[in-house]
Formats: sequence, C-alpha cells, structure tokens
Amino acid sequence: MRIHRVYCKSLSQHNEIFQLDEPQSHHLIKALRIKENDIVEVFDGLGNVANCLVLELRNKICSLKRTENLKKDGKPKNLITGIIPIIKKNNFNFMLQKMTEIGVNRFLIYQPDNIDQSVAKKDKSIFLEKSKEIVISVCKQCGNNFLPKIESYIHLQSAVDELQKDDQIFAFDTEASKYFAQDELDVTKNITIITGPESGFSEKELNILRQDNVMIRFLGKNILRSETAPIVVAGIIKNHFGKNKIMGRVGRGWFAALSLPVG
Repeated sequence: MRIHRVYCKSLSQHNEIFQLDEPQSHHLIKALRIKENDIVEVFDGLGNVANCLVLELRNKICSLKRTENLKKDGKPKNLITGIIPIIKKNNFNFMLQKMTEIGVNRFLIYQPDNIDQSVAKKDKSIFLEKSKEIVISVCKQCGNNFLPKIESYIHLQSAVDELQKDDQIFAFDTEASKYFAQDELDVTKNITIITGPESGFSEKELNILRQDNVMIRFLGKNILRSETAPIVVAGIIKNHFGKNKIMGRVGRGWFAALSLPVG
C-alpha cells in the first residue's frame, strides 16, 4: 500500500515531534482521511524525507513524530531553470504543474512586455503564492523531495540578469534558420528555458536575448502554445539527461530561450 506524502519545512529540525501547517493538515485530515497512528511520508523540500507517525489530530492541526532517521536525496547534477512569463491563470498553472512533474528545478517568473491585459490587472502576489502551492502539490504526487525555487521579476531583463554570464545560450524562434537537435545538448551543463507569452517576445526582449553567445533555433513547423513549448523542451532535456545517466550538477550552466507564437 502506498504511503501518503506531505510537505513540512520543519522536518529537518532537531525536534522529532512537530506540527504541520493548516493547509497540509487539512489535506491529510479531510482529503486523505488520515487517522491517528497512521504512517505518512514527510519531505521538507530540501531533499530530506522520513516516515512519521500521526500522533494527534486536533483543531485542524496534525502533530507528527519521526519514526526513522532522515534520508537525504542527492542533488541533481544537471539543473533545469525555467524563465517563464505570466500568462492566463489556467494555462500558467498547467505549465507550472507539468514542468515541475518533469523535473524543472527553478522558476523565474517575469511579466512580459506583450502581457495579456486581463492578466496584467491581476494581483501578482496572489499569483506567486498560488505557484508555490502548485509545486508543493506536484512534488507530493511525483515523489520529488526538492521543491523548485520560485522567484518573480518585473521584466525579462531582470530575470536574465540572475543567470550565470558564462552560460551557453540557445534562443528559439519561429524565424530561425536552424532546427534544434537533441544532440546539441551538452550533458555536462545546466539548462535554462526562457519562453515568451501568447504573442511572443517584444522586439526589446528579443534584443536582450540577441547576445554574442546565443544560438538561435526553432522547434518545428507546428506553432506551439505558450504553455506547451516549455513543457516540450523540458521533456526533451530531461529525457536526454536520463539516457546519458547524468545525475548531478557539473560545470557551467546552459540556457535556452524560446519565442513561439501560439494558436
């Protein structure tokens, strides 16, 4: 029988007995129907995980006790970062969910120049908080004990400035003359995927990406939606690394930028 998983950032603290926050407690009690003396698997988002005993369920708070020593997962050697735009809520949530399932390690969320006006009016702090809830939920489901980091930026330039300057850069655009081939991937490097919104990058954003060490590529003749493109590329990258059995971070980073109009 599969043991239910739950997230708690205080798992790795010295105390063997600890409490879940209200959202995680509510999920165990109401959704999973957990009872006292049940065993659950708890992870802290930093790679630590342990089986824990449910001691007490009271007032929407669940108290747990570790029943074993912490187990620590090794950090992946090849890190994947997604620089992704704010787009319509349902599409964005789907994109974030699937990229997290695939194994993207970091998200830099930016407000694109060509932002949909209905999206521009939304409260960005609520948007960011929901993103954190999504990655927690996905990691509980898929078994990943490392929560992806989520950062928010006003413009693409601010997000790009956070990357290593010696990274290898691939830019994807439908006007590019060369097709992106999987054998271009360097299995010793990290990757960042940069994607644009529904109407693509603005000219200003394209100029940011047009740097001396950027190689421009396209993904194919089909026009992919803004939420589809980064999922496809993340899957290609993860599959390639898996085939080459690369399990940890080495060397310099590598990042890819995609500008794909949507249907």
